[in-house]
Amino acid sequence: MQSRDRLTLRVPASCRPGHQDKSSRLFTESVEEYVEGVFRLQKEMDKVTTGEIATYMIVSPASASNMIKKLASLGLVSHVPYKGIKLTKHGEKLARQMTRAHRVIERFLVDELHLPWNDVHELACKLEHYINDDIIDRIEQRLGNPTTCPHGNPIDADAPDPSVRLEDAATGKLRVYRISDERKEFLEHLEEIGLKTGAKFEATGSTKIDRLIHLKVAGKKVTVGAEVARHLWVVPAQQ
Repeated sequence: MQSRDRLTLRVPASCRPGHQDKSSRLFTESVEEYVEGVFRLQKEMDKVTTGEIATYMIVSPASASNMIKKLASLGLVSHVPYKGIKLTKHGEKLARQMTRAHRVIERFLVDELHLPWNDVHELACKLEHYINDDIIDRIEQRLGNPTTCPHGNPIDADAPDPSVRLEDAATGKLRVYRISDERKEFLEHLEEIGLKTGAKFEATGSTKIDRLIHLKVAGKKVTVGAEVARHLWVVPAQQ
């Protein structure tokens, strides 16, 4: 047996305590999360403000403002007072990379590891920062090149999207196309009332005062509020 004083075993560089470049990425996890957050918000509204970013990231306005300044210094966003925050071309590229990784990982966790579809978002948020594009490519190929994540959102962020928010849809027979709010509690609620991705239902009417929408899901009457109506995206049932 080799003497212990001649041990040559060493931990790999990226596994050393405190190593700051485990993923060999150009940006920190926080920077990537903010860029991805701005990208999501840009698809939700015409103008993204610091306040909306703070609400989305669940941080103080001051923290969000400091990070936006950092993103601007890195050339990832442009911030014009009163005109909002927009990703630069460089920021858009990074955001698409992160979004694709996130959604491929979610698909893998559900399809291959059989984790619940409503409880993979947070885990994917962590893993996406430590898996490089080559591995994401291989996972995607292994899965058969899926087009969406388990919540219906496109893996290719630039793919055509025929859906509209439930709040903007006409009454009639509809199908859940995608879900833009991936919080566990929100997805659990949708599952409870039968509105998972791909589910067919009928919108029967709405109220003008409190913006409630009346549905018929699997033969049962269901009423949903503004939050569901905003984050549930639908197409006509025949599509």
